Amino acid sequence: MSSLFQSTTSPEPLPITLDDIRAVQAEDDNLLPVIQALLVQKQPAHADLRQYPEEARVLLAQWDSLIPQDGTLYRKFHYPDGTVNFLQIVLLTKLRGPFIERLHSELGHFGRTKTCYAVSRRAYFPGWRSYTGLLVRNCAVCNLHQ
Repeated sequence: MSSLFQSTTSPEPLPITLDDIRAVQAEDDNLLPVIQALLVQKQPAHADLRQYPEEARVLLAQWDSLIPQDGTLYRKFHYPDGTVNFLQIVLLTKLRGPFIERLHSELGHFGRTKTCYAVSRRAYFPGWRSYTGLLVRNCAVCNLHQ
C-alpha cells in the first residue's frame, strides 16, 4: 500500500493510506449517495436534498468541486480568484482524528494556523477548520508546554 500523505518534516508516511481512505469512503453511508450521483453525473435536485444525510447535503452543495478519481472522492481547492491548485481528499469521520493528530505531531506540534494550513493542503471535510482547532487545542503534548 502506498501512502498518500507524506510529512514535510519526516520521511515517515502518515499511517493512513489511499487504500484505507478508499475503503472507508466505499462503506460510508454519508458519502455513498454523493459518489453514486457523481458517477452517473446527475446532480440531485435541490428539493431532493432533504432525503440525504447532513454531510452528504453539504458535499452535494459543492457539486462542481467534487471529483471521483480512481475510486476515491476528492474536492478541488479553489483560490479566491477561481483557480484550482490542488485536490483535497474527502476525509470521513473514522479517519479524521487519527489523520489530523498524526499530521499535527509530524509537523512538530505547531499551532492551529499551521496545522489548519497543512490539513487544507491534503484533506477536506465539512467543519474541518473547527475540528482541527479543537484537536490542536486539546493536544496533550502542546498543553504540557503552555
